[in-house]
Amino acid sequence: MKKYLLAFSIACLTLLGGCAGSKVSSLSPNDSGPKPIIKTIAMNPGGALMSDAVATELSNKGFVVIDSAATSNLMIRLNLTEIEIARPEGLQKFKAKGIDALLTVKAAASQFDGLPDSATARMVDTSTGKVLAAVNWQNGWAGAAGSPASRMMRSGLQEASSEMANALALRIQQ
Repeated sequence: MKKYLLAFSIACLTLLGGCAGSKVSSLSPNDSGPKPIIKTIAMNPGGALMSDAVATELSNKGFVVIDSAATSNLMIRLNLTEIEIARPEGLQKFKAKGIDALLTVKAAASQFDGLPDSATARMVDTSTGKVLAAVNWQNGWAGAAGSPASRMMRSGLQEASSEMANALALRIQQ
């Protein structure tokens, strides 16, 4: 009986030691000057579901978010390509239209469960072209990919986007 209890205890410790929840790391500039006031954020087109989810979470926090379709329409009116909007001239055109920041979100999904594996988000000031905040997010894991233990530790789209939006909002509101 003691052998089984010991084996069970070791298995539990191994399982717990081999697990990790989702992680968020973020970057904010170390400028000592005044922070710009960010009210209106445009979504960079092409970010797919994660971009939409992060934008929704930012909107729920009180930011005015220009969705990717409206950003695409604005780009057409301003005669800009996706590459050009990240350049100083493109950012200045967005600023002239009342947009304070440009949000770019990219994500990679798992081949096992379709949940996000990792994502990055970067918010750029349209006045200066400087990165206001950047966030890297990585999903949790446990055991083998696709296993029941792994499914219990992994976050879905809503949890991931909420964690990312919280980190972004924290960085631009400090």
